[in-house]
Amino acid sequence: MVVETDPDPLIGELLDGRYRVVSLLGRGGMGNVYLAEETRLRRRCALKVLQPHLAQDRAHVERFLREAQTIAQLEHPNIVDIYSYGEEPSGVVFFAMELLTGQDLDARLKARADDPFTTHDCCVWGVQIARAVAVVHDAGLIHRDLKTSNIFLARRRDGEEIVKLLDFGIARPEEGSELTKTGVALGTPSYMSPEQIRNVAVDRRADIYSFGVLMFKLLTGRLPFTGEPIQVAMQHCEATPPRPSEAAPAAEISPALEDIVLRALAKRAGDRFQTMTEVEQALVAVLEDEAPEFAPMLRPSRIATQSSLSLRPGGSRPDTRPTTIPPPTLPELARDAATTPSLSNATPPAPRRAGLTRMLAVLTIGSIVGTLALVGVVMLAPAGTPPDPAPTIRPATPTASRPEPRPAPVEAPPAAPPVVAAPPVVVAPPAVATPPAIVTPPVTPPPQPAKPPVAAKKPEPAKTEPVDPLKQVQAKAQACRRKHRAVDGAKITIDYAVGIDGKVTRSIASVADELGNCLADAVRGTTFEPKVVLGKKIAL
Repeated sequence: MVVETDPDPLIGELLDGRYRVVSLLGRGGMGNVYLAEETRLRRRCALKVLQPHLAQDRAHVERFLREAQTIAQLEHPNIVDIYSYGEEPSGVVFFAMELLTGQDLDARLKARADDPFTTHDCCVWGVQIARAVAVVHDAGLIHRDLKTSNIFLARRRDGEEIVKLLDFGIARPEEGSELTKTGVALGTPSYMSPEQIRNVAVDRRADIYSFGVLMFKLLTGRLPFTGEPIQVAMQHCEATPPRPSEAAPAAEISPALEDIVLRALAKRAGDRFQTMTEVEQALVAVLEDEAPEFAPMLRPSRIATQSSLSLRPGGSRPDTRPTTIPPPTLPELARDAATTPSLSNATPPAPRRAGLTRMLAVLTIGSIVGTLALVGVVMLAPAGTPPDPAPTIRPATPTASRPEPRPAPVEAPPAAPPVVAAPPVVVAPPAVATPPAIVTPPVTPPPQPAKPPVAAKKPEPAKTEPVDPLKQVQAKAQACRRKHRAVDGAKITIDYAVGIDGKVTRSIASVADELGNCLADAVRGTTFEPKVVLGKKIAL
């Protein structure tokens, strides 16, 4: 709580006709934060008000309001919520956001002696930060100011702590993200990446470097580089960071956790983690190995909530398995195999087709044999005994277990009397001409059904690709596994995003080997429904 010697002119004021300013909560570089009451809904909120001297510059006003718009577009439990923003005729510029109870990570670090926390607590916070920043990156933005003072530990009514990402004042789109037109680097020097300090174009990996600095400070209680701002900036560009275990021997930092921090702090962007999702997965793996009791805290994961595209339960991590979907039973699998083609293997329906083919062949042969037998009986039978062919016909089809579907041959004897009525005509062609009419119907239908599918094959490819992209991905995944001889291997999770044109803009495998790269390429080469889809995962 900030103690004011002079009364603040905003205390008691009504902004936008509904926000009554109650008290000052804190000061920041661009603005002050006040406790306010929304008079219409009678709920408390926080107001961030731009500093009066900055409100006179329209560029600062636009940047301040852009921060509110940026946060409002990002919906995630670990990102602070924005309610509204406005400008008063008096020149006051503000935005209203959710009121958080708790403390930022800077304050928590200072109170570590009285309220201690472990390296695994740091991992839990790091996982939540990584998830929040991943949402920012999926929206095509770079935060550019990750630091402990911009991470808030909010305490809910049930006592649970949850991380909230704050302060998007200098966030920018990732595409063509130069720092400033004037060449002035924006950010906090102690947390800035080498490329950010050099004032060159940056991407999401600059945030990953800042995250490494943040985790280093959480684990050790100090920054990796200290000194004057210019000295710190030079060290970020050239000096090798100290190992966290050497900077804080008493903290008992595991080698796996130390490797995560050092990889995030790599000077070259290509040597770091390439996405915050990779950072999240690495931290989750450390917790699973070293502190499985923290697993319940990690359940509200982006992986678990976005796994609806996984066709099979996959992944080696508990939070990557869609536990709400029971495995299919054998009757269900049999039913599915009978109605739809299999996604994982195209061979199971073959035995059914082979069986049907054999049955049709047997029935066709049986009908031909029966017809020939009928012809022979008609030609050899006496003129006055027409009922005798009936018992001759049934034994003529012993191979067909169900002769009832073929009653047509039985109707031939009634047609025989006109032919037999004239003894000289019994051997004549008319008696032979009727059986071909009977043989023709079962022979001609097989070619006829075959022709329409040939004509219908042209529209099918155009309809299958856009309608079922997941089937295409699974087919390509099977080809990858056969190529790398890993058909029965463990599933690999692919983290991907889809652009507005349906093309995949990001595809990263959880396992960076040849099979993982092949699966990632399979997803990248597939066209999905034309709409923006962020932070999706599929197990292949």
